[in-house]
Amino acid sequence: MRHITLAHKGQQLEDLKEEVRRELIAAASDPFKQLKFSDAIQRLGVAYHFEKDIKEALRDTYDGTNDIYHDLYDDAFRFRLLRQQGFDISCDIFNKYKDENGSFKESLLDDACGLLALYEAAHLRVWGEDILDKALAFTTTHLKSMVEHLEYPLTAQVTHALNCPLRKSLERLDARASMFIYQDEASHSKSLPKLAKLDFNLFQSLYKKELSNISRWDINSIHQLPEYMKPCYQAVLDLHKEIEEMENIERSYCVHYAKDAIQSFVQNYLVEAKWLHGKYVPTMEEHMDVTRVTIGVPIFTIFSFVGIGEVANKEVFDWVRQNPKIVRACSTILRLMDDMASHKFEQERGHIASSIEYYMKQHCVSEQQAYEEFHKQIENAWKDINQECIRPTVVPMLLLSRLLNFAKSGDVIYKEQKDLLTEPGEVMKNYVSLLLIDPVPI
Repeated sequence: MRHITLAHKGQQLEDLKEEVRRELIAAASDPFKQLKFSDAIQRLGVAYHFEKDIKEALRDTYDGTNDIYHDLYDDAFRFRLLRQQGFDISCDIFNKYKDENGSFKESLLDDACGLLALYEAAHLRVWGEDILDKALAFTTTHLKSMVEHLEYPLTAQVTHALNCPLRKSLERLDARASMFIYQDEASHSKSLPKLAKLDFNLFQSLYKKELSNISRWDINSIHQLPEYMKPCYQAVLDLHKEIEEMENIERSYCVHYAKDAIQSFVQNYLVEAKWLHGKYVPTMEEHMDVTRVTIGVPIFTIFSFVGIGEVANKEVFDWVRQNPKIVRACSTILRLMDDMASHKFEQERGHIASSIEYYMKQHCVSEQQAYEEFHKQIENAWKDINQECIRPTVVPMLLLSRLLNFAKSGDVIYKEQKDLLTEPGEVMKNYVSLLLIDPVPI
């Protein structure tokens, strides 16, 4: 019976995909309408079904003229959609919205939709784009002041964006929230939310199955290790065995890189332990060199690439091992956000000093001043990530998206200086329920 149900849902999925694809192709007669529909498909988490169609639509938009874009909303929406797909579109299009003093025109305050679009676009800024730095400050201030006076669904869209802008949102979580906002829009597609909900629920079933398969750890030996280390060590050995069995001869090098990543991870943790027990006080620079590794981005990047197939070749693994800018940026974001969220209770339980304490001591500043500086460094790291995702990229975007997701996870886990991993609370429980337990109502 379960097999029949899954087969039926699979056929439903295929039928809905074809309906949405027909709508997307039909929208080509109105380029901006097609862009809007492409964006909705992406936000609802089903863009992977239509990669070729969306890519062609965006390429046509990028190569075309700007004649169809007449206002702030149109320009900002187009900029954000193209920039997030890696197109090197110029931010000069926003100069016309500044007054003679170089500030954004006051008349823009009457355009809430335009401000929201500019707010989202500004999160894709790179180094040297001062106008987008100003745009983010301008839009954040005014959207916060006007959100309570807007009508639904715009008020829901603004509230959601202020809490978690698109660039920093995890796709599956954002997709679930966006489904219900989208279906309340006047001109929404009937088929798209149906497809998104069915697709989400099928993925949720897959996640549950994968999680149930993780509880295969078997400890029969390794008696010399303390009890708390046995499951971890056995899991590592099992993983390596599985990799060796599944990988063909052409990609057997993956095992070497995975082991190398684990060694680096453990060695840097040992450095932290020596600092703690030896009461050594490193410089901020020394601390960051070590803790950018122990925050886990390098090792998780390697392991995420192992199972991704031929696109992650030997040159890609060599690139990761060289600690490129985007890896450093993601590590910086997670490290600093983690420390701001957890440094107080970690000191209570005998942890090494965090970057907060080291920065305060080295630069003779207050805790609040350290927080302000770290927020600046985090925003600068996002600029590095955005820059590295503009075409032509060093490695395929499929791989860079893994790193982008690591950075996004930091904004979810450590938002508002709260550590949702160490102290989950209701927010994290709700995330887990939404992703892994509660299906989307159809």
